[in-house]
Amino acid sequence: MHGLREKKLTIKKIPAQETLRDDDHAWAYFENLKFDVILTNPPFAGEMKDRKMLAHYELAKPALKRAKDKAPKEERDVLFIERVLKMLKPGGRAAIVLPQGKFNNSSLAFIREWILKKARLLAVVGLHPNTFKPHTGTKTSVLFFQKYTEEALAKIKEVKQAVAAACPDYEQQIKDLIAKHRYDFDVPDENIPEEIADLIAESFAEPEPELPEIEPGEKDYELEEPEQLMAAEGNPTLEERISEAEEKRDSLKAELIRVKQKLDDLASDVEALQQQHKMEIEAIGQQWEGTKRELQIHLKPIKADHKAVVKKLKDKQKIKQRTYKMEIKALEKAIPEAETAVKLLTNKGKLELILEDPDLIGTLKERWIAAEAAQRLDYPIFMAVSERGGKNNSGDYEYRVDEDGHLVEFPDGHPQEGQLMVDQDLVNYDLTAADLANASKIPDETLGVAEAFVRFAQEQRFDFWEVG
Repeated sequence: MHGLREKKLTIKKIPAQETLRDDDHAWAYFENLKFDVILTNPPFAGEMKDRKMLAHYELAKPALKRAKDKAPKEERDVLFIERVLKMLKPGGRAAIVLPQGKFNNSSLAFIREWILKKARLLAVVGLHPNTFKPHTGTKTSVLFFQKYTEEALAKIKEVKQAVAAACPDYEQQIKDLIAKHRYDFDVPDENIPEEIADLIAESFAEPEPELPEIEPGEKDYELEEPEQLMAAEGNPTLEERISEAEEKRDSLKAELIRVKQKLDDLASDVEALQQQHKMEIEAIGQQWEGTKRELQIHLKPIKADHKAVVKKLKDKQKIKQRTYKMEIKALEKAIPEAETAVKLLTNKGKLELILEDPDLIGTLKERWIAAEAAQRLDYPIFMAVSERGGKNNSGDYEYRVDEDGHLVEFPDGHPQEGQLMVDQDLVNYDLTAADLANASKIPDETLGVAEAFVRFAQEQRFDFWEVG
């Protein structure tokens, strides 16, 4: 952190007397930085579970919202995406290696949307499955993006404002959809508009697991029909699951009524006792033959006894009252959760949950506006897939061989002189900086992925690819 201060890479100036020992102060100074370029391969494994730390991340908001009172968690690579982007200065560029699931998992759409709000996507390069073997076979891609400048963000805002008036009324669409199927068991998947279906998948489904790559030659086993039937044995049907969830919800409601009645009964017991005492006093008064003063003297110890009896009853009830109130509080929390659990079992219920959450309706509108704006701001994205990763299935390097089958070494004078050339297609080491000055002249068959991107950058006149 002191190095960042010395190099003046913080947006907010750090006072000389600031010790940076307080985490909150550190975030204030180091959340946004001014790096020109960041290249990173963050750890894919592991989760952040510290609620205080997660509160600093915009991309952790869904996890915090989902967790409610439970311990929240978010994958570290998701948080790395946000840190990288916030560490860039406006116009700064980054390349980050990410699991393929971050690009195509429907439940992670919010991550991609967040990136596209903050930066221009320059390129996506799919790496060969063997790239990180033997350590992992997870399929990965490299994401290249450039952080928007204030001018670019202002232009995007103008376009979004221009298209916003035509945004569909998603709230009414959902209400109409529910009303149309009010007498049906559920709303069929095919009747739900794609953008609403995507939101349902993202908001109410568990994240899809990232499956390991299957080695060539390994059988991708699938259950045959008899095995599928066996696997399904004992699993409840949807109707049974709904019935079970409704039964649980209804039992919680019944229990709440029962406990509230018990709490009311405690107050009724006190009232009944006080009424009994009142009647006793009145009966004595009606039968009293002495003076009023003598009656008061006679009733004084009786009233004191009554007061003591009532106090004893109330003291006895205090523990029960606390217990009942705690039970009521727990039930009043559990019932909405049980209601949600019932709704999560059907499309109709999930649509109702969207209507109950203004943030989700807002998300639908934001996505439509962003998509319309993207069409007007249409810009190309470089896409490529590496077909030769330089490693075999065991993770051992594969090297280039010449026509005679001999291993090829880097020539004299090359920075890697004498080393064996890895057989890969990400970069062509035979090309020089002079060749890249005008990549359009390089024959297609000699282009690696890197050189193809250089050509793309020159064609698009990216300001960061200018030859002086």
